[in-house]
Amino acid sequence: MGRLIALEGVARRYRVGGATVSALEGVDLAVDAGEFAVVLGPSGSGKTTLLNLIGALDSPSEGRITMAGRDITRASRSALAAFRRHGVSFIFQTFNLFPGLTALENVRFGADVAGRPGGAEAAGRTLERVGLGPRTGHFPHELSGGEQQRVAIARALATGNPVL
Repeated sequence: MGRLIALEGVARRYRVGGATVSALEGVDLAVDAGEFAVVLGPSGSGKTTLLNLIGALDSPSEGRITMAGRDITRASRSALAAFRRHGVSFIFQTFNLFPGLTALENVRFGADVAGRPGGAEAAGRTLERVGLGPRTGHFPHELSGGEQQRVAIARALATGNPVL
């Protein structure tokens, strides 16, 4: 199937005041298409930094990141924006649902941004897949925390992109 994610010697350092904080050092990682990977570690170990780098929300201080054979390490801002729109989907811990949109509209938004055809139909099918068919017309504040999480999952799946 091919290599989906490849990190080679990746480091990420931040300047905080007069000090340099090393969030990641010398990370090598390979995930092939179809594999399932879990990032596990204590608070402050660099999990979020790693996912931000893989998702092109941040850039490494050194090393190389390749996604589906495409080197994103030094890509332009516009190329990274296109990659985030068409190459990867995120499910955030806080869900980041739009409060003024229904579950269906939240999922359709993800599909529309990714340029997926058949937005409303695809969104409805994806909500059915996560067990929320009867809740498509409900707003986030009308859904339980678990239901909100499933809307966020459905939104990520509806893009057709790999999900982070």
